[in-house]
Amino acid sequence: MLTLLKDVHAELRLAIAELAREAAKSEPDPDRLPATRLKLSRLSGRRRSLIEGEILPSLHELAPEDARKIADLRREATAIMVETSEHIAEWTTRQIVADWPGYQRASAAMRGAMLLRIDREAAVLYPLLARTS
Repeated sequence: MLTLLKDVHAELRLAIAELAREAAKSEPDPDRLPATRLKLSRLSGRRRSLIEGEILPSLHELAPEDARKIADLRREATAIMVETSEHIAEWTTRQIVADWPGYQRASAAMRGAMLLRIDREAAVLYPLLARTS
């Protein structure tokens, strides 16, 4: 499972970089930008399913500190899902076209948050998964 998580994290980093390239353009690409956003959303869903459906249920007999870190990850995941949903709902294709500079700023903030989340998951889960393999 460690390899699977590292792979999905790597794919997410690539998709985030791809979105950053799209957001750096002087105007939105009406074909590439929605496709890139969709790709990133699907990868995020795959990561969530892997962590919540496979990884976390496989971790048994955790030390209290590790259990606390897992609980923190779960709480953070809930807050992130709400923020992500709000971002997607606010930044429709129409809104992006209407306020490209605003979207560029909002996208940069979301991309930064996603990268921090990946780093946090790696810091907590990689060592736990390395012990179980």
